[in-house]
Amino acid sequence: MKKLLIILGAGASIDFGMPTVNEIDKLFNNWASRHLPLANNERENLYTWVKDKVIKRLEEKSENNISQKPNFEQTLFTIQNIASISEDHNWGENHPINAFIDFKSFPEILSHRNRKIADGMDFQYLIGYLIDDLIRYFRDKCSKLKENKSQEISKLKHLFETLKEDYELGFINLNYDNVILSTLPDLSTGFNKETGKFDTSEFYNNKWNFCYHLHGSVHFDTRSLNEIDHHHIFWQDELNKKFSPGAGQRRTNNSSSGILHLNSNIITGLDKPSQLLKTPFKQYFSKLDQLANEADSYLFIGYGFGDKHLNSSFPIHRYDDNKIRKAVVIDWASDETDGHFYRGDNWANGLTETLRCNAILGNGIDGIPPKVKYYKDNKSFEFSPNKELPISIWYNGLMEACDNAELIKKELK
Repeated sequence: MKKLLIILGAGASIDFGMPTVNEIDKLFNNWASRHLPLANNERENLYTWVKDKVIKRLEEKSENNISQKPNFEQTLFTIQNIASISEDHNWGENHPINAFIDFKSFPEILSHRNRKIADGMDFQYLIGYLIDDLIRYFRDKCSKLKENKSQEISKLKHLFETLKEDYELGFINLNYDNVILSTLPDLSTGFNKETGKFDTSEFYNNKWNFCYHLHGSVHFDTRSLNEIDHHHIFWQDELNKKFSPGAGQRRTNNSSSGILHLNSNIITGLDKPSQLLKTPFKQYFSKLDQLANEADSYLFIGYGFGDKHLNSSFPIHRYDDNKIRKAVVIDWASDETDGHFYRGDNWANGLTETLRCNAILGNGIDGIPPKVKYYKDNKSFEFSPNKELPISIWYNGLMEACDNAELIKKELK
């Protein structure tokens, strides 16, 4: 049977009550005020202080007067950099970049009710606090998923069961939630269900029908394997059970570039390749190229094409002379959004980079590609005329795609 590799981004979870990137940023704004508020204005905090500084800098350097705002991952990465090279850290004093930069003064904050000037450790603690709050938030959402989103889960199951008529499925899940495993609970994750340990014999058996959480999962629990080996990730099936202490209470790992990363069960921020060096992330990522090669077709759902470490796995296989792999993208866009050719945003550029789109996509009728409304009204796809590198884009969202499962399956052939 043919194999279908499905890549799931944040847009695949929105219909199931999971937060968007913008919503996570707002949550971080609120949570950071509980942990590290500014001493002179407790409505602001160390997170918003960093973000506001970045926004001001971007506006000063902007040539088109368009307001630019970093997303939460970009802000976290800025905080990671500050924590990594602040000279109050003993390792920061040896960072080569410090020979060329001077830090601006940090603000006064309230840390454990004590008034102090923020230092590198406060930025490190902030990352841990926010990651811990985020995973708790997701676990709470996911523990109520089947109860609150049963209709949506049923629709999603219909889509996947329709695809399973022609394909073995494999999921690369970039989300922390359990939407896919609530829909298809029998998918392999590489973990032993009885012991909770990562099972290499299970993972390397080359069978499909899997779901690999490349950036972590609400089911990941970081524990000590023994007295020597700490911070191992186990699978905890019951979300209501007690999980081990979070990222805020763990040691850090430094990348070869000197950026610190907390030992966490989820991967956030930028510099993700440096965070993919521990089990099971390392095994998932190392197998990605093989899976892209084995697949007969690709299905991207709600993916923003922003993770370059993931995008880089696809071009060589798209150029394979021995096998043409169809790529279908399920996304949502407003009616007045231009088609792919006229978009110059990160999504369109990332799609081109990943799938090597080298033709003008359209409806196959009009010379000038229509706006998104055309495809939504007609329940049709924007597609590439290049049959060597076939691409089709569905703009009507995931739930509409579930209601038109046969159309999706037909387009993948």
